[in-house]
Amino acid sequence: MNQFAPSPEAIKVTANKSLGSVARFRRAIVTILLGGILVLMLEIRFEHREVLGERWESYIPLVYCAAMLLFGTVGLIAFRTWGRWLLLIGFSLGMAIGGTGLWLHSDGQPLRAIRRVLLAWTLPPGDNGGIKPQLSGPPVMAPLSFLGLSAIGVLACVRREHDSLTEPAPGD
Repeated sequence: MNQFAPSPEAIKVTANKSLGSVARFRRAIVTILLGGILVLMLEIRFEHREVLGERWESYIPLVYCAAMLLFGTVGLIAFRTWGRWLLLIGFSLGMAIGGTGLWLHSDGQPLRAIRRVLLAWTLPPGDNGGIKPQLSGPPVMAPLSFLGLSAIGVLACVRREHDSLTEPAPGD
């Protein structure tokens, strides 16, 4: 018998401590993401300052950000119980907000608009490719920031099983 092998009780205690640190790490990630959503909300309010008086759709990301900050804070407080699910729903909704924003920013032609953005890399520096900056429309790929933040949030909130930490492997 190996004298350095941990006892089953020690494995359970270590696993419980490890699982606690995983939850703290996930909460830290969500906290950072909520900070990113706050900064994004401030930036969107600035960038949408003119269009807010013209189109109701421009309020969608602002309302989402405000709601996510409110519900996200509540979700962090109750993270170990139902709060994680609240955050998961909120971040999932953020992915839909990002897709909707991409659609609206591209006038229903997301692939064409993304292609135009990517082709800018083929232009020499200082050349506008024949597109006047004031006529280029809203930034097509800006709403994808919601997709990125939300995807990280979903990954942070999805529950993963850690049975292998507390139970012996088959054959042990």
